[in-house]
Amino acid sequence: MMIALHALCLMSLLTGCGSTRTVYVQVPTIPLPANLLAETPQPVIPNPLTYGDSLSLNVSLLSALGLCNRDKSDLRRLGEQKYNLHLNNNIH
Repeated sequence: MMIALHALCLMSLLTGCGSTRTVYVQVPTIPLPANLLAETPQPVIPNPLTYGDSLSLNVSLLSALGLCNRDKSDLRRLGEQKYNLHLNNNIH
């Protein structure tokens, strides 16, 4: 019973904070660079695939993977910049 009484008192205090105002802020759109949206080139698999060709193919595949990872890193960085810009606009 005491807990319910305390809860009612606390709820009555919270109703005084009910008059908040929502303000929408326009955030400029940051276009993504075309190089981040471009398809990563797929290495050609030689036919027949010899041992030496497989080594070259592995190098090409690792290079393509590196390009994909760099693009993802750049996209994360742009997302963080957009988020920080949004935060800075809301502070002012």
